[in-house]
Amino acid sequence: MKRWEALLHKSVELIERLFLPKVREVMTASLLTIQAGNSVTEAVEKMVRAKTESIVVVEDGRPVGIFSVQDLMNRVMKERLDADVTRIGDVMSSPAVNIDCDDVISSALDRMEQLEISRLIVLHKGHIVGTLTETEIEVKYSRGYRSRSLLVKKFLVDTIAYVSFWSGLSFIINVLIVGIELNKFVTSSVIGFALSLLLGGPFGRYLDIFREKARV
Repeated sequence: MKRWEALLHKSVELIERLFLPKVREVMTASLLTIQAGNSVTEAVEKMVRAKTESIVVVEDGRPVGIFSVQDLMNRVMKERLDADVTRIGDVMSSPAVNIDCDDVISSALDRMEQLEISRLIVLHKGHIVGTLTETEIEVKYSRGYRSRSLLVKKFLVDTIAYVSFWSGLSFIINVLIVGIELNKFVTSSVIGFALSLLLGGPFGRYLDIFREKARV
């Protein structure tokens, strides 16, 4: 039983690595940063100019937190702090939680859920390359891409749909139109069926990529 569980776990990990969108596909590529010692006013001015809702707070070149519109509302305006003298480091959301740009989005969502946060700082080789929010993932991708179990279900549904479509089309063309005998058709379709099984899941992923790029 444990052997089958281990095999299933490895299969799910393989499907995830191959077909789950990476963080870099979803993140906001932004290098907007501010020193922790700067004022809230300076941070807000930068955010307004960049038309973004958050800014990465750094100290000695390291990300130490994130300051967002939500922080502005809840920690500055609600407490009636003076934005000109309040240090951004005193009202930011911290500690900074990082994720690599090549990690899959399910890992990002798992981390957000565990730490009860909605934003992550995205790194590439130790350098800040952007930020990622839960909203960005929800807007770009269906629920089928947001967890391992849902990903496997989506993979299976895409495979079944692909196999059903091409098997049905092949049957109509070869048997009903060309006139190949059914037993010969079944024998010759084994390879085609195997290829359909292999290509079904990837086809669903590539179709989603096409829809995203074409915005359809």
